[in-house]
Amino acid sequence: MAERSKRICLYDKEKVKQINPETLKLFQKYQIDMSIRDLSPNSIKQYTSDLYQWFVYMYDNQFNLSVLEATDDDLNEYFYFRKQEGNNVARQRRVMSSISAFYKFLRKKKLIKESPTEFLERPKQGQPVIKQTFLNVEQVNKLREKLTEYGNIQLQAYIFFGLSTMARVNAMAHLRWEQVDLDERTCIDVLEKEGKIVDLYFSQEVEELLRRMKSEREEKQINDFGWVWYTPYITEEECINNGTLNDWCKKAGEMIGISTLHNHDLRHSGSNILKELGMDIQDIAELLHHESTETTIKHYLTVNKKKVKDNKDKFVF
Repeated sequence: MAERSKRICLYDKEKVKQINPETLKLFQKYQIDMSIRDLSPNSIKQYTSDLYQWFVYMYDNQFNLSVLEATDDDLNEYFYFRKQEGNNVARQRRVMSSISAFYKFLRKKKLIKESPTEFLERPKQGQPVIKQTFLNVEQVNKLREKLTEYGNIQLQAYIFFGLSTMARVNAMAHLRWEQVDLDERTCIDVLEKEGKIVDLYFSQEVEELLRRMKSEREEKQINDFGWVWYTPYITEEECINNGTLNDWCKKAGEMIGISTLHNHDLRHSGSNILKELGMDIQDIAELLHHESTETTIKHYLTVNKKKVKDNKDKFVF
């Protein structure tokens, strides 16, 4: 008999009252829509349960995001959490379907242009839902070598900007040159989740890549409309699409044999490498703009078992 998937219970009556008001208002409209469509009571109950669990997760871990602000990276993070907690493929597929149906409703009401679930790959039986990748220093060095050989300065700048700043993809997508201080290696007043304004810090390597990228555009007379990341489809009002940035990650990952590499992996990898190099957890949490180190430790860092074993050997009794 197949092993039953572990149930995850995030529902909390008091937290539900504090869920993002915009999310709750849209969910109430969705409940009316479900009742009009004559869905069975069991189906409505299941959809409601799945969505409330997700809302509470966003309340606890993602600055109480509105569903209109959530990105594919945010959903990747949520489904990775569920997988780590023991959900099997069948249960993950069902939860994905519940969230996708909600976004389909929002799109039908013209409240969103595209659903972040469109960028998620549906898990197949026997395959993990989301492969979370933590690049190590050796892999990063190999990636640096391959990207240099490839010769696309923007791709190389983006990948190492993501690793260095550990910024969320939405923040990177909306970054403008006027926010970038190359001399101080800082991005100022960057809009994060829930309207939170943060600063990002990048390495000297990234500074040099950004300067080269900027010079190349000036030489080729490319109009980037003030956006840091460019495609021919951007305009003064429209920045690069998150899905395009995810394609860039996948392209870079394929260069080192990791075709599943995605935007959030840059955030996870950068933070985990800093931990391995000895940076204080509190400082890493600050760079990730986490309100507590609990989220940092639980979702962004891995345990180096060899290091733990070696440290244990130092204490003989």
